[in-house]
Amino acid sequence: MSDAVSIQNDILRQVAYDDASVTTSWTIDLHYSDLKNRRFIPNDAFKAVCNQEEIKLYPISYRCFSSRNVPNLFMTDRNISVTHVALKTVRVMRTTATMGEAVGMATAMCRRYETLPRAVSTTCLPEPKSLVEKGCGHRGLPNNQQFNIGCRKNH
Repeated sequence: MSDAVSIQNDILRQVAYDDASVTTSWTIDLHYSDLKNRRFIPNDAFKAVCNQEEIKLYPISYRCFSSRNVPNLFMTDRNISVTHVALKTVRVMRTTATMGEAVGMATAMCRRYETLPRAVSTTCLPEPKSLVEKGCGHRGLPNNQQFNIGCRKNH
């Protein structure tokens, strides 16, 4: 668990975090067992239906990536601090890849400044935000980080 937990209402209300570092844009897609399918497909009872709730670009708090219990631990991907509903929008590849970028850059800052993951958000936050906005791709290619606009202050 971290100092921040992303929840469904924060996503739908687009709560702005000062430490926003990664943007998610995937729908909240909840999968349910379809009782009709159980009748037609008895060997595979969990043929599911999916309810999708559209969201706008939503910034994830950096604090969702650092553990409050384990001092030197970052979390990314499906392990970040979110509720089961909020996980539905952050678990997709583009978002998790960007989490990897953000945490990788923050890890380098922890080493450079001899600090722990939780301290990055309070001691040197502007640096990781600007690094994530730039991305870690090839500088000669077109900017492919435009989906990260949800992290900008004027969001």
